[in-house]
Amino acid sequence: MKLHETVPMTKIGATYGLARGTFWGALIGLLFLQPALGAIAGAAIGTASGAISGKFADYGIPNDFIKRLGESLQNGTSALFVLVRRATPDKVLAQVQQYGGTILHSSLSEEAERRLQSALAAGRSA
Repeated sequence: MKLHETVPMTKIGATYGLARGTFWGALIGLLFLQPALGAIAGAAIGTASGAISGKFADYGIPNDFIKRLGESLQNGTSALFVLVRRATPDKVLAQVQQYGGTILHSSLSEEAERRLQSALAAGRSA
């Protein structure tokens, strides 16, 4: 099974940690009259701790659910996980309809899920 996430949480965590570590390191370094040394040390520690926390962070769809579903897939099949914040439903339906498929889990309203499943069923039969 191959899992590809489009949100690089490790990189985001490292970048955020770098910024915070540099700021706090420089601020603490000012207390000891060494702001540059403090900024460098803070950047190193912040980057490392941010990367580690990003590595273990989960964004959106839980990895456990993805792995469990992946283990139940048959050879030659695939699963697509989509996390959408905002969308125009009619445009989305037109795009996914061509692929077919089955909805296993969603947070859509019953009506929206019914429309999506109908579009996927129409694509599968075409």
